[in-house]
Order: sequence, then structure tokens, then C-alpha cells
Amino acid sequence: MKKKLLMENFDDIRCYNDNEYQNVAKRLVKEEVLLHGIQKYHPELSLDQIKDMLLSYQTINQFQYDMVRRTLERVVERTVTNLTYDGFFDLNGKDRYTFVSNHRDIVLDSGLINYQLIKEIGFTGCEIAIGSNLLKNPIVRDIVRLNKSFMVKRNLPNQEMIEASKQLSNYIQFVLNNKKESVWIAQREGRAKDGNDVTNPGVLKMFCFSANGDLLEHIKQMDIIPVALSYEYNPCDAIMLPDLIAKANGVPYEKKQGEDALHMATGIDGFKGNVNIFFCPPINDKLSELKEVKNRNELLKKIAEIIDKEIQTNYHLWPNNYIAFDLLNETNKYNGNYSEAEKQQFISYMNKQLTSVGLQNNTQANSIFLEMYANPVVNKYKYLS
Repeated sequence: MKKKLLMENFDDIRCYNDNEYQNVAKRLVKEEVLLHGIQKYHPELSLDQIKDMLLSYQTINQFQYDMVRRTLERVVERTVTNLTYDGFFDLNGKDRYTFVSNHRDIVLDSGLINYQLIKEIGFTGCEIAIGSNLLKNPIVRDIVRLNKSFMVKRNLPNQEMIEASKQLSNYIQFVLNNKKESVWIAQREGRAKDGNDVTNPGVLKMFCFSANGDLLEHIKQMDIIPVALSYEYNPCDAIMLPDLIAKANGVPYEKKQGEDALHMATGIDGFKGNVNIFFCPPINDKLSELKEVKNRNELLKKIAEIIDKEIQTNYHLWPNNYIAFDLLNETNKYNGNYSEAEKQQFISYMNKQLTSVGLQNNTQANSIFLEMYANPVVNKYKYLS
């Protein structure tokens, strides 16, 4: 018998509700750091005006559509050359979907997808999965929960992690089927710092913890839409290098205090150049072709491959990606996709970024930096060829 899902089962991970908005807002308007942070994007507003705005909203949707949308508009104006979206234009704001995207930026992946869904397609905004490791600051925790974010518990002992995965899986079902809202979740835990966008079958396994019958039908009722996010420049490319170098050398990497906050701020404020969001078609037709696959692990692997193919083939390649591939491989294979001026500009950019973290003379850092930008080319052309 299917267990009835109740909101109180998820109180420790769910986003805030409309009836909680005012109490949380009254708490947040006392936080000077937050108010100054908002004012940075809205210099025309006084701190008192920002307080009044935050207290004027009665619902989460009002807060998201006005304050969050307007702030994202400012971020785009300041840090993005051109934001475009393509792909599946038959999205219906009255339906609900599970958006599974590649993961390049802690805040803006879901932020920009939501921004486009609200601004261009008329969605009320989807609920967003975010790791508990990013929510240690109570102000950040309040803000993201007001912005329709729910918590993915991280770094738990095995048995507790299984229970947390069951709770998370059930919550996603609650959002889709009880609240009738869409969900965004990354295809993997943690960003693809190396530019290699690959779905972790563990995410799909988590989806299945709430299944009561056929796993394939359970996944199909989630109406998964893969989304490919393509940033011309990754603002965090240089500051991710120490982690990537450590991993390449088989050395454990320990995050410095405040590192997540630095990456969040750099991702928001740093220059991104052109950004493209591609909404892929729903994958249910492709999933129907897997009905003969009976082995659970094999099924999840094949579903992950379907998502990977959609994201990797619909990833918008910029001149930087082709340049990085050719430089890394000492070839001119893709020189028809960029000019000599663009090549020199990228080389100058790379040298500046490497210098900013003291790695300008590090051959390994140079190669890893190029791999970040070259891997999407490798992934896309393995399908196209």
C-alpha cells in the first residue's frame, strides 16, 4: 500500500511555505550584511526601502517573481554578454517537470533556469535541490529556503544517508504530485569542475527510493527534461585549479574555510560572457525503449546515458571550447570555429587567470585549465561523429 506523504515528514529539508514567509522576512530584515548584499544589485534603493520590499510580499511567488527575478536581471546585465535559451519550446507552465541539468555554478545554474522559466515561459518557478554543505550560514539557509530550495543532506554515515535519500526521494514526489510544482536537480553531486558533464546514476537511484512498483514507470512519471547550460567563461575556473590538481595527483583536497562562499560569490559576480540554456525534449519516449531492461543497475546506467547524450549534444560550444581543444592537443582541427584574434584573446585570458592564483608557470595547471574548456568538445563530438 502506498504510504501517504505529509508535509511534516519533510520539515527539516523542505522549502518555506507562504504562511512562513512573513516570519522569515522579519528575521532577515534585521541582517545588515544581507541588506547591503541586496543593495549592491539595487543601488537605487535605500536599506529602508529594501526592508519595506521584503516585508511587503505575502507569498513565496511574489518574493521570487519580484525581488529574486529583478536581482537576477541585474546579475545578467552586469556579468553576461548575452543570455539565450533554445530547445523545447512546448513547456507548459501549468504542467510540472523534473529538470535535470549539468552543474557548473553553485547558485546560477538553477537561478538562470528559473529566471528563464519565470520570465519567458510563465512558470511560477521550480523547487531547487541544494546541498546541506552550502547551508551552514543561517542567513543563507533562510534565503534559499524562501527561494523554493530544499536541502540535500550531505556527508552522513551510510545508514543515515540511505534514510536521507529515501526522505529526499519522497519529498521530490510530494512536490511533483501533491504540490504540482516542478523540480530542478543537478545531474551529479558537486559541480563538473573539469567540464565533463556526466550523470551520476546515484541521483537516479535516489529517485527510485520512492518507487512502489515498476522503476521505469516511476522514472517516466517524473517527466524528466534534461537541460544543457553553457557558459562561455567559468568565473571560478582559476580558483578550482588547486582542487583539480590535487585530484589529478591522487592527493586528498581539503577545502579552506569560506571556500564555498567564495565560489558562490565569484560565480555570481564574475564575468561569464555568453550563456546559453538548452531545454531538451522530455526523455519519456527514449525511456520506453528500455522496457526490456530488467536489471536495476543496468537500467539506471542506460537512463543516465540518455540524459548525458541530451546534455552533451545540446551543449552550446563557444570559440573558447574549440580553442582550448586545439591548444591542448596541439592541432588546428577546429580552427574554422574561431579567429586568430579570438585565440589570442583566450590565451591572454588563460594567462591572466593562472597568474591570479600563482600558477602561471605550472604546466599541469595549464593543461587542466584547457581540459575544463575542451571536454565539452570531446563529449559532443563523440556523438556527432
